[in-house]
Amino acid sequence: MSDKKTLHTPQREVPQNTKSTVVRLFSQLRSQRARLAVVGISIVIYVILSIWNPLYSAVVIDHLWQQVQAAWQTGQPFSLTGPLGWELLRLTGQYLLSWVFYYLQAYLMASVAESLVLSLRTQVARKLNRLPLRFFDQNKAGEILSRVTSDLDKVSETLQTGLLKLIVALGTIAGSLIVMFRYSAPLTGVFLAFMAVCMLVTHVVAGKNLRCAAERQETVAVLTGIVEEYYNGRNVIKAYHHEAESIQRVSEAAAANRIANQRADFLTNCVNPLIRLLTRMSQVVIAIVAGRAMLNGTMSVGVVQAFFQYVNQSAEPMTEASYMINSLQSALASAERTFQLLDEEEERPDPLRPRTVEQTRGQVAFEHVRFGYDPAQPLMRDISFSVRPGQKIAVVGATGAGKTTLVNLLMRFYEVDRGSISVDGVQTRSLARQELRQCFGMVLQDTWLKAGTIRENIAMGRPEETLEEIQAAARAAHAHGFIRRLPDGYDTML
Repeated sequence: MSDKKTLHTPQREVPQNTKSTVVRLFSQLRSQRARLAVVGISIVIYVILSIWNPLYSAVVIDHLWQQVQAAWQTGQPFSLTGPLGWELLRLTGQYLLSWVFYYLQAYLMASVAESLVLSLRTQVARKLNRLPLRFFDQNKAGEILSRVTSDLDKVSETLQTGLLKLIVALGTIAGSLIVMFRYSAPLTGVFLAFMAVCMLVTHVVAGKNLRCAAERQETVAVLTGIVEEYYNGRNVIKAYHHEAESIQRVSEAAAANRIANQRADFLTNCVNPLIRLLTRMSQVVIAIVAGRAMLNGTMSVGVVQAFFQYVNQSAEPMTEASYMINSLQSALASAERTFQLLDEEEERPDPLRPRTVEQTRGQVAFEHVRFGYDPAQPLMRDISFSVRPGQKIAVVGATGAGKTTLVNLLMRFYEVDRGSISVDGVQTRSLARQELRQCFGMVLQDTWLKAGTIRENIAMGRPEETLEEIQAAARAAHAHGFIRRLPDGYDTML
């Protein structure tokens, strides 16, 4: 039913120009520099504490184990007073401090992300009011809607979670691996071998998941566009008995969206149990090797438990790295689409010193007009005609011949590619649009009445009209045949 172009394609889930998109995205965060600085400091402190806490816990656990052994051998009661108590208290404080800085960065980043999305949505809203009619004719409503909903939601979600996780994960993994190699190179090698398998599985699944997520995004946009189009045109569909066909097409689009969602959700949820299984297998192997080293006296109890802490805090981020990177790429692609909307060519502005038509007489002239919705395929070539004041004309032609286009050009909903249109000898491009459109009264082929009074419908577009002016307009419409009969008492009805 519609041949408008599609803006959202699966191939576009990877940004075409990553560098410029990143630069432009962060340029939007100029007002958030203070919060971003605090977030950066919080991330650094949190990563340092994440690496230091297990390292310090190894010392505390060894001291605690020594106290337990001493109490067992001497028979004296076990006590946490003295240096051990202070060490446990210090370790508790460090973990508490880690939580504080994690909470701080997450809270501030959520505020930064939502402020950015609010700013972008405000810019998009203003942009939509400045875009020409050509843009809305060439793009589906569902696709335009996705720019300010799902695309910006994806940017917000990635900034709040994915970006933070990626930065924290990279710092934590690097620091943890350094300490793990310092403790035991063989155990670290076992861990890395299992993680290599996990990352390979994650990479394969993530690639398929990215394609399925793109397909899901595409099917959502198609479904939204079809529903919006059919809802607005429901009277036409009913008049031409296309209800069954429209229901069938909506059902097919909904079924395609269901299948795409099912695939994407399955791939998202199936990989975590498999990765956790491989991680647990690596921990079993590490526990066997570490237990032997502990029996041989080459590793202490504290070092073994610290090593397991590093394994736990490095394994999941390492396997999720592919998802984080793909999520970041998808968010950048969404941001790029939003910026492309903001870069769309706007409606030609009114002249700085617009001319005016003092008293409209109705002299209209098209002079050598050339126009095409696609400049490469002109619809009109060298069209010239004139209409005298008071003259009634009819433009007759098949559907698509350009009858409505003539009116759109006259009202400057579109700009001509070549030639000129004049009203009472004044070219329309030299008039302000508001001034130009007040010279005409246009009745569309589809009759639309809004919920309200007869007076409000007659005064639509000019709510400042007085009752006398509205009554005069009704009488003039009746005199010219636009209203066949004025009902009795219409003055009271108004």
